[in-house]
Amino acid sequence: MNVHSASSVLLYAASMALSQSNRQHAAASPASTADTVSISQAARDLYASVENQAKPAVSAGNNVKTAFETTKGRMDLDIESYFAPQGSDGVDLDAVPLLLPSQKNIEALSNYLSAQMPGFLADKGIPTPPASITYDSMGQIELPADYPYAAEFKQALKDNPAMERALRTTSALTSHMVEMNKSIPFQREYAAATSQTQIDAVVAKYHYLFSANRHYDSIALNFTTDGILSITHDGKPLSGA
Repeated sequence: MNVHSASSVLLYAASMALSQSNRQHAAASPASTADTVSISQAARDLYASVENQAKPAVSAGNNVKTAFETTKGRMDLDIESYFAPQGSDGVDLDAVPLLLPSQKNIEALSNYLSAQMPGFLADKGIPTPPASITYDSMGQIELPADYPYAAEFKQALKDNPAMERALRTTSALTSHMVEMNKSIPFQREYAAATSQTQIDAVVAKYHYLFSANRHYDSIALNFTTDGILSITHDGKPLSGA
């Protein structure tokens, strides 16, 4: 199976694993539809992280393991190894524990990046990290226009694919979680509705969740001069997602 096919299957698996925990009612319901819409619309942001995760590790990593929520349950993972370049044997879908877009996983990745960034920069002789990292609609990295080490930083990421994938995955999982969380009030109100009139009112209230033109929050990975990471969505702290 090629990487793109594997990624599609894994994206579906991750989405279903998380959304199943949010659904307590019949599968064929508008609440489930809202969940599916959020997942499919956020897929562009998550796709890159799925590709990154669907790659067997070939390095020993730093042997420091952290607990993550995955499609195979709670697992202790060495993130450096997890995001290491793929081997030559392809992707074994049954063996890949895909990270779920959860607050715990995002916090764990943030802690990893905060710990690794100073050394990553020092190894390449880069004095400071960019104040922020974002990704455009095509998944290309964007750095502040006034960041003087943009070229060096991008080259450093090419030289360290594990760091590049960790950054990209953190952004993608955050985007996916933020968009899925927007559907939670709808699901709760829909579940509490006791008549078709109430159901119609709830669907009308949250119609924007189903719109092709709905707004998607801009995710930014923000770094202090010391390399400590914080994440915002539309300029708001992630804790407020």
